[in-house]
Amino acid sequence: MDSSLYSGFYTSQKLVDEFNMLQDNLPITLKEKDSTEYDDNYNNDEINESTASQTSLINGKVVPPPQPAVIANAVVRKIDILQAVFNTLGGKDKLAKILKYVLDLLKLFVGRSRASITTWDPQVLQHYSKVLSQLNMRLMLKHPVTIFKIVTVACLRNFESRASIISTSLSLFRQILRFGGTPFRVVAMCQKISSTLHQISASKQSNLLQKSAPTSSHALAVVNKVWLNESSLADFIDLYYGIMDELALLHKFKLWNHATLFQWVSKHEALSWYYDIMLGLKNNWVALQDLNRAQLELEIQIQVKKRALELSSRLQDRAASPIKQQLLQDLQASNNGNTIVLERIHELERERKTVMLDLVRLSFDFLADSTDVFNLKTPPGTYALLSLASGLTGFVKLWGNAKRELSNNVPST
Repeated sequence: MDSSLYSGFYTSQKLVDEFNMLQDNLPITLKEKDSTEYDDNYNNDEINESTASQTSLINGKVVPPPQPAVIANAVVRKIDILQAVFNTLGGKDKLAKILKYVLDLLKLFVGRSRASITTWDPQVLQHYSKVLSQLNMRLMLKHPVTIFKIVTVACLRNFESRASIISTSLSLFRQILRFGGTPFRVVAMCQKISSTLHQISASKQSNLLQKSAPTSSHALAVVNKVWLNESSLADFIDLYYGIMDELALLHKFKLWNHATLFQWVSKHEALSWYYDIMLGLKNNWVALQDLNRAQLELEIQIQVKKRALELSSRLQDRAASPIKQQLLQDLQASNNGNTIVLERIHELERERKTVMLDLVRLSFDFLADSTDVFNLKTPPGTYALLSLASGLTGFVKLWGNAKRELSNNVPST
């Protein structure tokens, strides 16, 4: 009987020979397949990957698949990471934000210290200007404690003044970094409006060609499709915030001056940022749920494979047919693919950490901006402390991204 007719039926040529012997009524003896007896059509890569596991199955033991070689991570200096962060607009913004609110908190602490010194000794303020203008060695030796207090108060007041100037300059610097995007947003919005009108016109022309009565439902369908979605909402909020933020910056440059209008702009700047924060919290929360779901599915997949291997090890002591033995070998060989799954799980874990950092950062921004939106009476320094926490969280995110990018680009040693 021609065995070529059955050569594609099963990967083992021995099984085809046994089938031929059964057709000829010859006695046969079933033996366990050797791991090297495969048909030439079998994938050579799969054979190489599963050789060790197949040998362990024949010996009646389940040996874990060989672990991939561990590649040493490239050494990245912290100064290189800091430089990579600083070279981005986001990095400059976060560093300026951290420095600004650190100075604000220090200024608050210094102001309280100066007030406490003058409370202990009210005469310090009475002789403050006179002593500083007529300071000499004899006076220092005669009243050392008072002179020390006066000099301390003078240094603290000087620090407050300089810290206020630097803090204001850093705030202006951050606004300048954000400046300039509104004209492009306006152009994009106008293009979107023009596209919507074009689609409505095309829909009306299509109705005329079909000789159907024009209705407003087609126009509403186009508007619903183009505008009533999250993407359009994000574009509108981005434009809203950009206009208010840039108007406030132009007011600081003295390009316009109207007290009532400036109050209105400041109010809507805080409100538009509030909307942007809430939308960001929603998007990051949805992204976190998707990542959790994907990671859970992969972990379940690995657990199922692990359980199947445990069950397959119990079948090694029993007599198994060639087909069953082949299934066990394929199961053991598929365990080598766990490395790819584990790498994907680690990648998802990194993405989860990034999204969680964004959630924490936006939560601090939400609390800080709530004090402006609702005019909440909070202890001094609350806004600065919340904003500092937001800046540090954002900087940690940028640091991790820069470190991972540099590690991937720099060859390992």
